Amino acid sequence: MRNFKRVLKTAGIFLLIVSLLSAFFICCYLKGENFYYQDGRERDALSGEVTYLVSGASYCLFGVRSDTISSVLGVNCYNLSGTLLTLRGRYTLLKQELDRNPRIHTVLLEVSPDTLLRQRSEEGAKGDLSMLGRINDSSARWDYFKQAFSPDEWPEIYYDMVSKGIESALRLLTGSYATENQILKAGYYENFNPDKEIPTNYAEIYHVHSLPEELNPENELWLEKVVELCQEKGRKVYLFTTPQSKYYNCVYSNLDFYQQWYTRFAEAHGIRYFNFNLAKEKLTRLPDQGCFYDETHLNAAGGEIFSKMLADIIYHCRENRDNSFYFFDSYEQLTWASNYFD
Repeated sequence: MRNFKRVLKTAGIFLLIVSLLSAFFICCYLKGENFYYQDGRERDALSGEVTYLVSGASYCLFGVRSDTISSVLGVNCYNLSGTLLTLRGRYTLLKQELDRNPRIHTVLLEVSPDTLLRQRSEEGAKGDLSMLGRINDSSARWDYFKQAFSPDEWPEIYYDMVSKGIESALRLLTGSYATENQILKAGYYENFNPDKEIPTNYAEIYHVHSLPEELNPENELWLEKVVELCQEKGRKVYLFTTPQSKYYNCVYSNLDFYQQWYTRFAEAHGIRYFNFNLAKEKLTRLPDQGCFYDETHLNAAGGEIFSKMLADIIYHCRENRDNSFYFFDSYEQLTWASNYFD
């Protein structure tokens, strides 16, 4: 019995030490804003000043420069996008910023086939994990944790937060620890990684893959909620799809299914939808070599060009100009303009 009590006491002390160390490391992670997506303090500092919001996933994070949108349109723009950011995450960030920024009048909402196709069972919790690092209010973070994660995902959350906390603690020891984000520029992340090689054998790869038409109903529901949130608060919403590489638009068939789906969705909600893959200028202004980091993401140069294209279209909308001439009507039209078979 005495040995058993000694074992329990030792185990209790061990668990207490592990718990205290875990709490310390997690606190370092949450408070330090050492990771590129941790923008809570920047958003706090800009509270009340923002007039335009951009919301999307990584295509938008790397592809839409807030400063370009602000300069062209004469607004104060912030990019809320994040890598693998779920629609639940988008809703949460948008709600907070719309509630505390009464001057916001326009939301630019990025959508893609991935927006409708993503499955939790395939991607896991990655898109929501970063949200725990972006929310800097403990009560709001706890609420998000309860809503977004199932018990079987808790070990992954613990490992993610502790491992990042250890990295943050090391920065604390080396003097490189920060309490505000040093990388994002009003939410925009400038990708300086070397561009990857994108294939150009278009005739050989034409439509070798097909995107499915079986959508995730949960994604459809959250997209509805995001748009309704903005409209209920009286904000104007534009849907847009960022340009992807010529390679991507060549290798995948069935892209017109999503073009038509988003067109119908936009019409049903009384909003505008712009697919910049179908922009006639995209073929010349955004070539794969020089403007894309990989098959689906713009690099820094491409992001600057595209941000100007996006801002110009929104400006035309504000002036009630017709933009229809700017776009092809379908990917089928784009195919014959793209010289895939020359």
